[in-house]
Amino acid sequence: MTITTNSLVPQDGQDWLKSAARAGYAARGLVFLIVGYFSFRAAFASGEAMDTKDAIEVIAGSVFGTILLVAMVVALAAFSAWRLIQVLMDVDNHGTGAKGVFVRGGLLVSAFSYGALAFYAASLVIGLGSGGGEGGGGGAISAGYEAGFGIWLTYLIAAGMAGAAIAHFIKGAKAGFEKYMDIPEARRRILKPVCQFGLLARGVTFMVLAGLLATGAAEYSSGDTPGLDAALSEISGWSFGWLFLSLTGLGLIAFGVYCVAEAIYRRINMPDVPGVD
Repeated sequence: MTITTNSLVPQDGQDWLKSAARAGYAARGLVFLIVGYFSFRAAFASGEAMDTKDAIEVIAGSVFGTILLVAMVVALAAFSAWRLIQVLMDVDNHGTGAKGVFVRGGLLVSAFSYGALAFYAASLVIGLGSGGGEGGGGGAISAGYEAGFGIWLTYLIAAGMAGAAIAHFIKGAKAGFEKYMDIPEARRRILKPVCQFGLLARGVTFMVLAGLLATGAAEYSSGDTPGLDAALSEISGWSFGWLFLSLTGLGLIAFGVYCVAEAIYRRINMPDVPGVD
């Protein structure tokens, strides 16, 4: 049977891989729904903005926390593996041009980020978890400072964050996600603007984080680099910060909805896997 890039690979043996990828999108969505909710609430209360690790801790503290954490570990690990498939197999046909390499580079960073988040969730399951934020490459930056090139590495990561922000702005403004999703028309009218808003809000957090990294590059020798929670806290300190933070919180909730929509409607084009029929 001929396999096209616009259709799912019709191999029943690969269904579990596709299901794992969808579970990963759903897990990412749950994390950002939690982060967005608490960010929105922090805008009107004395609470603090949280990051993705904080969201995992919220899940751990819920009813059936251990069961949910184990599910998150599996789902986030699956999402990380799916990102690697997207990078290595180029199942979405991004190509090897400058734009394609940039997109695939971003997917690679995402693979490592969510792999680290899965590891963190696993550490909570076995009782080894410790607090910490979703950093802008904190471990790498700390090692870079020890090697003597930490400032330049920080600037490089900040540039990557700014690039990711621009990519989210473009993807949100042009609704570029639609070419990878099959959303029914009746739901598209609602989901499209919600997904666009979510991508734009996520772009804002990336841009603020890039600014924090760049302006504080000389001060991170301790490895205490800012993460998503720091970006949200920075937003809360702006003039009318409560308004911007509440909008960003709603936007991150919308980004969570976007991730869940991907879990349901995204086309998962799996490559041929040796030994899978």
